[in-house]
Amino acid sequence: MAGIELVHQLRRIPAGRALRIVVIDRQAAHGYIPLAHERLCLRLPMSKSELATAQQVENAGYRYVLGDVVGMDVPTKTVELASGERLSGRFVVVALGSALAAPQWLPGRELLLGYKFAGEFDAAHAHLVALLDSSHAQILQANGTRGQPYGTDTVGEPRLVVIGGGISGVELAGELARLARVRPPGWRAPAVTLIHSGTRLLPFLSERAGRRAGHLLQQQHVDVLLRTRAVQVARAAVTVDGPDGAKEIPCDGTYWAGGLQPAEVIADLDLPRTPTGWLAVGPTFQCFPAPSSQPDIFAFGDAVRVVDGTSEWPTVQRASECSPQAKVVARNIMLLAAEPPHYPNGAPPLASYRLHNRAPYGVNIGGAALLVIGRLVLNAPRFNTWVRRSLVMPWYLRRHRVQ
Repeated sequence: MAGIELVHQLRRIPAGRALRIVVIDRQAAHGYIPLAHERLCLRLPMSKSELATAQQVENAGYRYVLGDVVGMDVPTKTVELASGERLSGRFVVVALGSALAAPQWLPGRELLLGYKFAGEFDAAHAHLVALLDSSHAQILQANGTRGQPYGTDTVGEPRLVVIGGGISGVELAGELARLARVRPPGWRAPAVTLIHSGTRLLPFLSERAGRRAGHLLQQQHVDVLLRTRAVQVARAAVTVDGPDGAKEIPCDGTYWAGGLQPAEVIADLDLPRTPTGWLAVGPTFQCFPAPSSQPDIFAFGDAVRVVDGTSEWPTVQRASECSPQAKVVARNIMLLAAEPPHYPNGAPPLASYRLHNRAPYGVNIGGAALLVIGRLVLNAPRFNTWVRRSLVMPWYLRRHRVQ
């Protein structure tokens, strides 16, 4: 989302439309990530929640390259792709995002189901359909057919485990639990277990929001296990360690929502990184903010941590952070573009990002939804669903479509 947002911001600037832009990405189309959980469970038709990114970039007159970045020569600002192609430019912006992946130390991590990138999302979706569609009917993903309420199947035949009690884990557990009430024809309803290592859910939001989320999940028959860590994953079970010691939970699939990791390629880019492996940038989103260094290499979005002096700014790595960050990067690119290359008079002063950590959050929890504004926590499922599905998502897709 960060990269396409930057293209949009540059196109809004008259001088920015004259730039020759090349976008590199491994996918030609991108599903709407904030509602990935609803897409996974077919609550949201896939055809109506996907952006044909490559087509839109090319419609704007720019080049779109399908490929995987494998390295970067910083002095020449040259990016190398897995295909062997090498691309260079005056400005390089890294917006590689993050990976929804378990830490390396977790045995069986390769068996976990992810749902962020296209390949892993397709695999997770196929697994869910194969597990729950007892009729083996054709997948109803393109026509928006509504699910059947209150089927005759009993809850509890298959069991799915979600690891992680942040926003993503809570939303995924809620969507899976909602299948007990409304689901596509022929589907069985799963039992759902949510595992979280902390003492409460939603640790980045208020304590009250975490308590309310746990209560709403339990009302939908989700087994919520707090202070519990996954210690091993197998094909038919996950072993956990909690207040009552270690035990094995039999299951038919385990989803990882326990945190994001830096994309593996970040370690090969020869750019400054934090001790935990994220790209380290200054408040201007420059990878090398010192005046005498290379001022025209930027990074933003999920892949970065803003480091101001010795202090690392907090981030919740949400899609809502992309737009204000992209505005700063676009403005700074244009400030530098107005100067001669190599900056014989020195790089001009650039705009700095202002930390936004008081934004409201919507958390969809199956048949419920929390609207969190600071300490205020409201259960507003209809309003929240309307805002996210009927207002924000269509606005996002329209905003990036170029006819």
